[in-house]
Amino acid sequence: MRSRRVVRTLRQQAGQSLISMMIGLVISLITISAMLVLYKTMIEVSANASRSALRDGQVSAALLAAQMDMQTAGFGVPASDTLGSKLGVREAGKEVAWRYKAELNDAGFVCSGLRLVDNEGLYRLAPKACNDVSAISWAATEHELLAGSAAFFTPVQKDGSAYASGEGEVGAMSLAAGYVFALKAERQCLPFMQQDFSASPTTLPGQQVVMERATPQTGEVNHLFQTCLPNLAVSI
Repeated sequence: MRSRRVVRTLRQQAGQSLISMMIGLVISLITISAMLVLYKTMIEVSANASRSALRDGQVSAALLAAQMDMQTAGFGVPASDTLGSKLGVREAGKEVAWRYKAELNDAGFVCSGLRLVDNEGLYRLAPKACNDVSAISWAATEHELLAGSAAFFTPVQKDGSAYASGEGEVGAMSLAAGYVFALKAERQCLPFMQQDFSASPTTLPGQQVVMERATPQTGEVNHLFQTCLPNLAVSI
């Protein structure tokens, strides 16, 4: 009797059963699947962040270049000319153009400009001869892309295929649709209070150009940039 009990006990403790192995296998597969999903999510987040940072850097550099280019507005233009012939915002605020002399000893004037296209980006309008910004226009071939919006470029994966819906670039919202150019006239245009307010002048140096966008839900106005043009004078 004792030997039978010993044999039965040994049989009961003789390793793992098939069911226990299958349960362990299922648990292992679930764990590995969860780790793979987590790894894929982390890679996608990192890739999106890298693309967004690169695009935002390009947009920031383009906006800085645009503001520097805009500083030529009114250079060499007689003060007697009207402001509207030197600087103008048109196309419902999607385009701004300005007139200047490329060289101070040149006889003629040139016009340059910037154009915003929703879901495409910011374009530079190539300099061309003109006498009045209100009469100048540019062909599509004269538009030079400075910075594209996120919607303008379709990011692709390493194998060349497009990302699935919801997996594209989620950042780079600085050129979202709805931004427009506008002219502002404020007393504090140049930095460090360089204007002379001692006699309360009505004509002050520095026309301001802003790129702004009103939030549809709240109506709040967001400024993407605000630059001062010291070559132009405004009356307030």
